[in-house]
Amino acid sequence: MTNDLIKINLKNVDCKNIYFDNRNGIFGTKEITKAPTYIGCDFKLYLRVYAVDESGNKKQTKKSFSFSNKITFLQAIKEVASQRENLIKQLKEGNRKTEKTRIPTLKEAWDEYIEMKRNQLSPNTINGYILVANKWIFSDEKLSKTPITQISTRRLQDIVNKMLDMGMAPRSSKSIKEALRPLFKYYVANGTLKSNPAIFIQIPKFNNEVSIELSDDKLKELYDLLYNYPVEPFRSIFVWLSHGRRLNEVLSLEWRDINLEAMTYTIRYENNKVRKPMTYKLSNELLEALQNIGIKESGFVFPAMKDKSQKMDNSTLRKHWQKVLDKLGLHIRIHDLRHLIGGVLVSEGKTLEQIASILGHTSTSVTKRYSKVRQEVAAEGLDEFFKRVKK
Repeated sequence: MTNDLIKINLKNVDCKNIYFDNRNGIFGTKEITKAPTYIGCDFKLYLRVYAVDESGNKKQTKKSFSFSNKITFLQAIKEVASQRENLIKQLKEGNRKTEKTRIPTLKEAWDEYIEMKRNQLSPNTINGYILVANKWIFSDEKLSKTPITQISTRRLQDIVNKMLDMGMAPRSSKSIKEALRPLFKYYVANGTLKSNPAIFIQIPKFNNEVSIELSDDKLKELYDLLYNYPVEPFRSIFVWLSHGRRLNEVLSLEWRDINLEAMTYTIRYENNKVRKPMTYKLSNELLEALQNIGIKESGFVFPAMKDKSQKMDNSTLRKHWQKVLDKLGLHIRIHDLRHLIGGVLVSEGKTLEQIASILGHTSTSVTKRYSKVRQEVAAEGLDEFFKRVKK
């Protein structure tokens, strides 16, 4: 058919890359330089277009247009010319679709997944995933460059087994599964993978319960040290932590999250593990802490010491936390304050719903029973807790 196509080259007419189908031998030349006044039969014109993809490869396509002899030759050319840009666009879009079907390597897939999740997961979670991946997965260059369709459960299990053989705790090796399972789930959802190889990673059973117990006297001593810490804003941060908040939740607080009129505060979805806004009652202790550091209209409640536009770094507080521990003669983590609250409330016979309301737990066994934080229930539980720990 190619030999039957005649180039159309009319002066003052847009006929770039337009050809006439001359299979019927209507024209006896190899190029049409003058438009015929009438064609006695139906006819076809062809449009060829070219495009260069992002890799610099030149692509081309051809499309035919059929016309009745009732339309003039010039009208037909104008109609075909009007389709040129649209056809070029389709050609370029076709190239992009081809690129999207390219199977990414494990490292490429990981980078894309992390970038997609940056505004959906907390910074701590993202950084934790990256730390684990870089140390245990992408340290193997060969595995990093393997297409994700070739990643098997066995290869992932080998990583976990290596960690266990090196004496790592099962809890640590579980982090590999937690990091990779949502990654492969994403590529199953978009049709790149048929199944998720991370689901079947085997982790030895271990006791995931955390038990931090202090005598009542030691517990009271701890809270006395926290509430009377001589340096601000660290004393105020300790007060917030004593209400069951995670350290990142406290340091990420902004003044826009504080509603003094309603006496509530909100932990935004990007700063908690539930991934939805969580609103709590603003206790008298928390209000006093805010007043002590000076209530403002905007910015972080606890900004960095030097750059007030940034939130305080975790390491800044940990130095002051260590001073508390030195006086107390104990070694516990900041996060253990949450476990202490949970432990005391359990011993007081408080319900799982009440404890979950205070701590913002994400356990399905608890969260199935309520759809949002019960502010009054949480406040009541904290009142009972402070009655026990305060002198």
